[in-house]
Amino acid sequence: MDRMKGLLSKSMWQFTVSTVIILICCSPLFFLVMKHFYAEDLDELIIYRSDGFISEYLPAFTVDEIEHWNKYNDDMQIIDVDATYPIDQVIQETYYNKTEGHEIDYRIYYKEIKIQDSSYILMSRIAMIEDKDLIGILVGQYGILFLVLVVCMLFVQRIISKKLWKPFYSSLSKVDNFDIIQGNIPQFDDVDVKEFDRLNTILSNLISNNQKAYNQQKEFVQNASHELQTPLAVFQSKLDVFFQEPNLTENQVETIHSLYDILSRLTRLNKNLLLLARIDDNQFKETENIDFKKVLEKQLDYLKILAESEGIAITTNIENVILPANKILLESLINNLVVNSIRHNVVTADAQIIIRLGKGSFIIENTGEKRPLDSDKIFRRFSRTSENRKGSGLGLSIAYQVCRLHGWEIIYSHQNNKHRFEVKF
Repeated sequence: MDRMKGLLSKSMWQFTVSTVIILICCSPLFFLVMKHFYAEDLDELIIYRSDGFISEYLPAFTVDEIEHWNKYNDDMQIIDVDATYPIDQVIQETYYNKTEGHEIDYRIYYKEIKIQDSSYILMSRIAMIEDKDLIGILVGQYGILFLVLVVCMLFVQRIISKKLWKPFYSSLSKVDNFDIIQGNIPQFDDVDVKEFDRLNTILSNLISNNQKAYNQQKEFVQNASHELQTPLAVFQSKLDVFFQEPNLTENQVETIHSLYDILSRLTRLNKNLLLLARIDDNQFKETENIDFKKVLEKQLDYLKILAESEGIAITTNIENVILPANKILLESLINNLVVNSIRHNVVTADAQIIIRLGKGSFIIENTGEKRPLDSDKIFRRFSRTSENRKGSGLGLSIAYQVCRLHGWEIIYSHQNNKHRFEVKF
């Protein structure tokens, strides 16, 4: 399972976690600030109530009314003067509350007043909301604010991040679509971010240098292949003449046969290099509707003889398939895949090759080594799975390039102790 995350997703996740942690850590401070402002509001209300009593009731208030007033006004009492009361100050004290059934905090304000020329203390108090109730209110209000804040910040952060990283993703897309064989070097957009501009410059230089190296390598292979044709032809001619000499010893004949074998391998290698060079130069653009079944059966006429000489049985299941392709390249594809299956098979009574052709796919399965091949290397040029096997290491590379040129997909897998190559049209 792929656990890799996109750059935006990862940054958004880190931003969300950081925001949540910061807001949670700030909640105690928010509670203390809220409680402070709540106490200040209560203090203003107490003073306002006391001033209201003094302006509205005190001028006509008599000493005889004090007892009656105190009986029905628990939160505003008229008491005797005591030097311990902090006059004109609001303090916080704890009293028993009959409604709650336990002690709670009160904000209390003491004001000195005169009733019929006698001094008294007007004590006004308001019960405070308990901390647990205040926390409940805080959680409700703060939770909604928290949710709205996080959603808005995530939305804004996502918009800013997308805009900020847009040049990066544009460059990434162009690099991903770059094909060194096609040679279309991507042109990166002008950006106003220093780091992205530097990245684009480095990518442009890297791609240009790789393209130049690839072109030089391709030109060298093509030139070398053409130059080798004449020496190989001369070598073939001289070897043929030498083989016609009379009175050759047995050792000389064996040496000539080994030279023929080497010459054959060199000639095949040279032809494969020329074919790859022509494919790279897009010299096989012409396509026509090909009867795949007919071409395959014609190729199998001599490939079966080659397989039988190695003790390998070929089983086929071929359907009629018509598709647009280059005939020369299609024949090369079939030949290279089947020959590869023959060369890398096992020398046992169970050795076999299974060939299937159907709508949408061409499949070749063969017995062979029990361990799977390295799928990252098998389609590379001159990559060989074993030094004990004959071959130039170009067959599968040619097959891959043929499939790429036609827009097909070639897939290698190892199933039920069989090596499997599937070409999807």
